[in-house]
Amino acid sequence: MTDPATLLEGLDDEQRAAAEAVDGPVMILAGAGTGKTRAITHRIAYAVATGAHDASATLAVTFTTKAAGEMRTRLRGLGIDGVQARTFHSAALRQLRYFWPRLSERAFPGIVSSKIALVAEALGMQAVTADPALLRDVAADLEWAKVNFVQPSRIGEGDQARSWSLEPRQMASLLRDYESIKGDRGLLDFEDILLVLLGALRENTGMAREVRAQYRWFTVDEFQDVNAVQRALLQEWL
Repeated sequence: MTDPATLLEGLDDEQRAAAEAVDGPVMILAGAGTGKTRAITHRIAYAVATGAHDASATLAVTFTTKAAGEMRTRLRGLGIDGVQARTFHSAALRQLRYFWPRLSERAFPGIVSSKIALVAEALGMQAVTADPALLRDVAADLEWAKVNFVQPSRIGEGDQARSWSLEPRQMASLLRDYESIKGDRGLLDFEDILLVLLGALRENTGMAREVRAQYRWFTVDEFQDVNAVQRALLQEWL
């Protein structure tokens, strides 16, 4: 058993205050290179070591696989096992695979690791030949639209009048074609993982209760970068 007092050694006053704040919501504001990750991991470890949090009911979510791996390594180095440290997509995919037999009789869909090829195919349906730079920009536009719940009919309207890589009407058609291609092939992209799980939890209160029973304590790294669908999913987890 890790001695909680040892987890506070070597922390500065602000890091120590963060580590000891184990009750209620806590927001840690820190610039790059100020020891934010250290404060976060020590807070998780201290909460588990003192018995305030249960490691098996703790989920830490990050934006990159590298950051999640670093957090797991640091927690193990502090003598803490059992905490789940994952990216948003990894955590969501794990839950979606678990619930899938209750959502569909079909096999779990394939996951699109890169949407570039599908975007190129969708552009081809509109007789548009794109260079690699445009493909990347259009793929980024599609991702932005999906994580912000922008339907094709809303592209270019009101708050959605952003600087798109294509003319809004063409972008709307592209999004429809992209989704059609993906659906016909039984595929999910990374945004779908979040969206499908979000819809499942909203429509099935029993599933939402299971998630909330499994995870009671959450840490979100770089919360300022959370997008709309990630924020909505967090609300369902809580």
